[in-house]
Amino acid sequence: MATGADTSTLASVRIDPPRPLFVPRGLVVLTALWVFITWVTLFGFSPPVQAQSSSYGPSIQLLFATIGVGIAIAWPMLRLAGRASSAPLSQSIFDGLAILVLLQVVLWPLRLVTSWSLDRTIALDGMLALTIVSTGAILSLATASTRAKTRTLAMFALVLVALGPPLFSATVGFTTQTLLQIELAPPYALTAASAPTALSQFAAPRPLDTTLEDAILVRHAAVHAAVAVSLALVAAGVRRHHGADSARSAE
Repeated sequence: MATGADTSTLASVRIDPPRPLFVPRGLVVLTALWVFITWVTLFGFSPPVQAQSSSYGPSIQLLFATIGVGIAIAWPMLRLAGRASSAPLSQSIFDGLAILVLLQVVLWPLRLVTSWSLDRTIALDGMLALTIVSTGAILSLATASTRAKTRTLAMFALVLVALGPPLFSATVGFTTQTLLQIELAPPYALTAASAPTALSQFAAPRPLDTTLEDAILVRHAAVHAAVAVSLALVAAGVRRHHGADSARSAE
C-alpha cells in the first residue's frame, strides 16, 4: 500500500517544461515602474526652489545607483525565480535590449537638467550597456538550469558582485582609513563589475567631462562583458551539442 501511494504521488508531480523564447512585456512594465517609483521618491512632483544642475546632481546619481541595483539584482531575481528557459541566451538578449532601449528615455533627457558633456553622456550610456551585457550573459548561464541550488548560487554571486565595492568600502576601506589614515578605494576591476557603483560614479555631478579613471572603468567593464559573453556562447554551444545528441539518441 505504501509503495503504491508513493508511486501515485510521484506520478502526480508535474515538472514544468522549459519556457520558450517570449517577448519580455512584463519586464518592460516592471522596469518602467522601477524607474518611475525611484524618480518620484527622489525628485517628487515639485521642482526645487532653485532649479539648477547642482540641485539635481545628488538625486540623479542616486537614481542611477538604483537603476544599477535593478539591472544587477532585480532583473536576475525575476528570471531566476521563474521557470527555466529553453533559449536562455536569446532571452537574455531580448531582455537586455528592452531594458537598454527603455533607459535611453531616462538618460538623454537628463542633459536638460545637468551639465554633462556629450562625451560623459555617451560614456554613461556605454557603461549602462556594458553592465546590461555582463548581467545578461551571466544570467543566461543559470536560467537554463532547473536546479534550485544552481539558481540560488548564481543569484548569490550576482548580489555579491553588485554589492562588492560598498562592502569593501564599509569594511576594508573604512578600517584602513581609521587605523592608518589611508583612504583605500575598491579596485577598478571590482568597481567596474558592480553596476550600482559604476553607474553612480559616472552619473556623479563632478567632474562633468570624462576622466582617465572613467576610461579605465569602461575598459574593465568591457573586459568583464567580453568574458561573460564568451562564457555564455560556450555554454550555448554545449547545450546545443547535447540537444543534438539527445535527438539522435531518441531516433
